[in-house]
Amino acid sequence: MLRIFGPSAERCITGLEMLLEASMPDAFYDSSARDPPPSCHPGTRHDFIDTITSWGLGASQYTEPMLWMYGPAGVGKSAIAQTCSEGLAEKNRLGAALFFSRSVGLHKRDDPHSLFPSLAYQITTKSKPFGDVLNKCIRYDPTLVTKSMREQFQELLVKPLSKLGPGAAGIVEGLVIIIDGLDECGKGPGVHCDIIEILATSVRNRTTPFRWVIFSRPETHIVGSFTTNDIHPLMCQLEIRVSRKIDNEITLYLTDGLRKIQQRNELPDSWVSERDIGVLVNLSGGLFIYAATVIRFIGNHNLLGPVDQLHAVLALASSNKEIGLVHPLSELDLFYTLIMRCVPPRVLPRVQAILLVRFGLRTENLRAIQAIWDVPSVTANIIGLTEAQFRNACGSLHSVLELDRSLGIKFYHASFMDFLRDPSRSGEFCIYSRLDSFRLELLQRLNYVHSHSTGGSTIATSSSPDIHYTI
Repeated sequence: MLRIFGPSAERCITGLEMLLEASMPDAFYDSSARDPPPSCHPGTRHDFIDTITSWGLGASQYTEPMLWMYGPAGVGKSAIAQTCSEGLAEKNRLGAALFFSRSVGLHKRDDPHSLFPSLAYQITTKSKPFGDVLNKCIRYDPTLVTKSMREQFQELLVKPLSKLGPGAAGIVEGLVIIIDGLDECGKGPGVHCDIIEILATSVRNRTTPFRWVIFSRPETHIVGSFTTNDIHPLMCQLEIRVSRKIDNEITLYLTDGLRKIQQRNELPDSWVSERDIGVLVNLSGGLFIYAATVIRFIGNHNLLGPVDQLHAVLALASSNKEIGLVHPLSELDLFYTLIMRCVPPRVLPRVQAILLVRFGLRTENLRAIQAIWDVPSVTANIIGLTEAQFRNACGSLHSVLELDRSLGIKFYHASFMDFLRDPSRSGEFCIYSRLDSFRLELLQRLNYVHSHSTGGSTIATSSSPDIHYTI
């Protein structure tokens, strides 16, 4: 709406615009920030996709209003969630879908306090009457979007829904709400348990008419919440395991991916054999994330070329036998180690510095420094890199991350940073292995930047009590 003041007009912000501001649009299922999103390769995961879609349409043997799909990292939960979101959207049964992620550079997608504003906003796009009611509520009290999660749920969902007439209420009845990566939001287990309890209470009291789907790893506290006596009867559970039973699906995925690489590089048909594909399937060990990373690695134009990169991956088969690896995640670690070894030695320190500053360090008591680090181009300057050098350094990791135009880093899967943060898994490539030297260098550069922007004063030294680094 517009409010007129003399000859000029000043636009007043609407309640829905306030709601959007409190949301995480980068985490919506169709956001450009997630493009291309993880999705199931054609011909794969039909059992899970069909089960969830049928349940969402009310055409399943499962009648519970909540569904929890759980499984370890790398098995394809987010891809299934994305594919189900797209399928339900096509059938006009998707109310909202939100994808939490904790390692996405500038795109903040892990704030639990943006969950319910995000869901409410998406629902307004499905129901104009709901949007009209919610718009008035927020215009009357703009603080609704800043309240606690429990209050947000009541004020942004429960109360507006209760004000809808029978016809409008029928539009939102049975819509599916998908929440992916519950374990990746917030700072601790308490937040995850609170979200589960809020949703379960609503289902139990029938204060919202939705079907709720949650995807997560089977973290102990999440398992504990879902298996309590008052929540367990409200939901059905689907477990997605690391299993060699999907080798045929991984074979299909690898075959199609390698064929595209062959066409792009004009390679002969003989460049990869059926035996080679079989070796890659065995290396994947039932993990789609392994297969997906293999395809990106082999097709990476910044390394040695697809033929040599294929042979490097195939060589891991003999390494696995020598080391005696049996767990698929250990094989993934070995592959991540290969990726890091392919980074040129002169570039490796730059790569470690970038990842350490962007994802491994946290400042306390100095908000100005944190604000600087939140800007990737300034991060490059702090580390002592030009933007071209920053891009070149990150280019060596194209198989595990994507760099956008503003130098924002997006990881294809959180498992890569989990690997680099754990010295027992990544060894010499752990980003904390050079923490002390990086910390001193960063402080020197911060002092330099600050002294040139404030006329000569400095902000800290390595012994300053005003700055603390935590891991």
